[in-house]
Amino acid sequence: MVSTTDHFLNNVKLMKPIAGLLTVLLIVVASFAGSRLTNLSVTTEGRDIRISWEMIEQNGVQHFNVERRAIDQENFTRINDRPVPVGESRRYEFIDRTVYKQENVVVFYRIAIVEENGSVYYSDSVPLGQISNVVQRTWGSIKSLFR
Repeated sequence: MVSTTDHFLNNVKLMKPIAGLLTVLLIVVASFAGSRLTNLSVTTEGRDIRISWEMIEQNGVQHFNVERRAIDQENFTRINDRPVPVGESRRYEFIDRTVYKQENVVVFYRIAIVEENGSVYYSDSVPLGQISNVVQRTWGSIKSLFR
């Protein structure tokens, strides 16, 4: 007959690997929960594209990178020269001045959240509709007024 003590010790042996896994999962969830991004938006302002976002909580965040990809590309590419540093305001923005070199494409933006421990988390991607050269379109409209 198995004693209550033996039964308890067998259960403890079985629980050790599960407890270790749960600890790892809790650390990962706590780490991710410390860097929650919200209100990611992409807007056009003249020739510029403004990417803005807010952080609900930014404990452990080292910096941010802004990434972009065209609809026909598989991978995102970092577009900021220097990392966007963490600030006290929790509101951030980045101006993309290079997107107009591409004609008639749909682009997507996302934020890479780089934590102090080296982990990187990505926001959902946000699309910006078809890009065309606004200056060319505007100049064409002006010329047509004088014909």
